[in-house]
Amino acid sequence: MAPITSENFQEWLESYGRASEENDPRASAELFAPDAEYYETPFADQSSYEIVAIQENLGIARWQARFTQINSGKRIALDCIFLVEFDEHHKCRMFREWWHSQVIEAGPIDNSVR
Repeated sequence: MAPITSENFQEWLESYGRASEENDPRASAELFAPDAEYYETPFADQSSYEIVAIQENLGIARWQARFTQINSGKRIALDCIFLVEFDEHHKCRMFREWWHSQVIEAGPIDNSVR
């Protein structure tokens, strides 16, 4: 298996962010191997990342995102660390993330029944 390169990992992260922003499940699925393990849900409307380290088939990145929760209207900031393990086709076979969230702006309270 060829090791993952910084360019491969950067391309994967950009594709991951684009699929999340566009809410495109097909594009997201294309990034993962058929037997992939994913340990958290995608998030997203504004995000950025920084590659921290790459070794063999592992990539570590810091991911930051800001989004609005639909139900509450709260504006949330996330700061995450991704550990991504790739297979021989550079598809993700295991995805783990550790994150911290912070409310950065509270939205209006909607007491209506839906």
